[in-house]
Amino acid sequence: MRWSLRTQIVALVGLVLMVAMSLYVTFATRLVRADKEATVYDVNALVAGTVAEQVHRTVEGVAAKLRYFGEEYESTPGDAERRARTLFLADDAVLSLEVFKKSEGGFERSFLFVDQQRLAALNLTADDLSEARKGAPAPLAAVATAGVVLLNASLAPDLALVRVAAATTDGRAIIIADLRPEWLLSAVSTTGPYRVFLVDRLGRVLAHPEAARVISHEDLSNNPVVKGALEGKVARGALEYDTAKGPRLASWARVGDGLGAVIAEVPRDEVFLATTELSRRSLLFALGAVGAALTLAVLLGRRVTRPLRELETVMADLSRGNFGVEVPVAGPREVREVGSALNQMSRELVRRSDELQRANAQLMQSEKLSAVGELAASVAHEVKNPMVGIVGFAQLGLESTDPVEHQEYFKLIEQDAFRANKILQNLLEFSRPPEVEFTVLGINDVVAGALQLCRHQLSMSGVKIDTALADGLPGVRANSNQLRQVLLNLLLNAGQAMEASELKRITVRTQLVERNVELTLVDTGPGVPDDIKARLFKPFFTTKSRGKGTGLGLSVSRSIIEGHRGAIRVESRPGQGATFVITLPAFDPSAKTGTSNPGLPPVQ
Repeated sequence: MRWSLRTQIVALVGLVLMVAMSLYVTFATRLVRADKEATVYDVNALVAGTVAEQVHRTVEGVAAKLRYFGEEYESTPGDAERRARTLFLADDAVLSLEVFKKSEGGFERSFLFVDQQRLAALNLTADDLSEARKGAPAPLAAVATAGVVLLNASLAPDLALVRVAAATTDGRAIIIADLRPEWLLSAVSTTGPYRVFLVDRLGRVLAHPEAARVISHEDLSNNPVVKGALEGKVARGALEYDTAKGPRLASWARVGDGLGAVIAEVPRDEVFLATTELSRRSLLFALGAVGAALTLAVLLGRRVTRPLRELETVMADLSRGNFGVEVPVAGPREVREVGSALNQMSRELVRRSDELQRANAQLMQSEKLSAVGELAASVAHEVKNPMVGIVGFAQLGLESTDPVEHQEYFKLIEQDAFRANKILQNLLEFSRPPEVEFTVLGINDVVAGALQLCRHQLSMSGVKIDTALADGLPGVRANSNQLRQVLLNLLLNAGQAMEASELKRITVRTQLVERNVELTLVDTGPGVPDDIKARLFKPFFTTKSRGKGTGLGLSVSRSIIEGHRGAIRVESRPGQGATFVITLPAFDPSAKTGTSNPGLPPVQ
């Protein structure tokens, strides 16, 4: 069976386009998948390495305290209980402390201290800790050899414990501390499809997003990634392995020298969801392009075959003897038209192919930026607040001629410089704010100090500040630098929010509400819409233009207030300004430190 010329043209065009688009979709999908896989491995490795370093620093910090206690215990054993209480006050995660001294037959326990108040706050008893010790005894010989050992001492059904054992420098004593695992839980996370967990030197779970695995001491030593992390020759690596739920892409990083390893993994299918969607859309696009091209080919075939049919009719007339009939077909012109149509079709395919490539490149770039954006953060916004005080006092110092005032301004500048350094340290470990010293102070004094720092800058922007500070307020147990940081952030944010307002006024009020001290800041800005209020205190959320904010200020402020056992909220209606309310518990002088307020530092 011979095909007509029109059928051959349509079939040839359709075949070429289908092969070309199939090859293009295949190669483009492979390229995207390969690039995506490399990006995921890089992100996993970065997360695992960062968390491993964080855990190592934290464990070494605890081990250093234990070594110091052990060395002091050897020199003055009679003062052990007082030193133990000091250690407990310095670290509110510690629940018990043991000292084992080396003897001829091995190691014997010579000291035990348990914080009954902390156990009671957790609904635990000393017997619970004793049972946990029996279930997960510390390997004293291994501790003496390794120097530091980290192990899971959790007890079913719901007691989560982490045990840190450290040997003194001379190896004559081993100090063991039972700690609540909160300081390790910040290291594990489930951000989207990603999962991070920590195992000890034997492959047992230490910290995991699923608490049941920690309580059950789940053994993951047979996991290919865990085995590679603990038994391999390299401290960091990556691996793809199969599970019952599908293949996973994982990376590991060892914690110190034999403490354990951090594993970061993500399901392979989750990683390539976007790539699969890209392939599906590319295929649909290819089918649409082929359909459009086939339609054009049919029309073009008709235009090509029509003059041929007319030529056939003329030839038939000539064969019947009708001489003198002219051929109404100009061959070269039709060829040029066919060539022009094919060129037009080719240019259209090139244009659409370029658009598809640009779309693929944008999608790959957005995927990379999305992964990197979860790890990147800026500290410029928070450091700017103490810098306001430094610049303001420097300007006042330049205008003053009194040496006594000069000295006072220099002291205030020095204080804000130290506070800026503390802010940087806070932001580096945002999920684990460092320990701070708490004292009993007056909230009105904090307000006055913050206003003294920023009043000059706000007045230059035309902002007026009113205060309504209640007299006779009870003190609050807090850190003055951190509270001043929160108030400065709210004041400067309010000033920026009122840049376009005709009336620029900030009102700061303090009052006693039941047993709480309440601080309220009201501005006359445009207010906060309801959809923004729900996200206002989330990290990295900001309504400011690029380069003017990172979205960390209010999130850090909330973290500070919650660290003071307080609360912060916003009340606003669009066009009616914004009101920020901070509530802090009033200090009760009759309550004993450590009983009514477990976990807080003592009164200074």
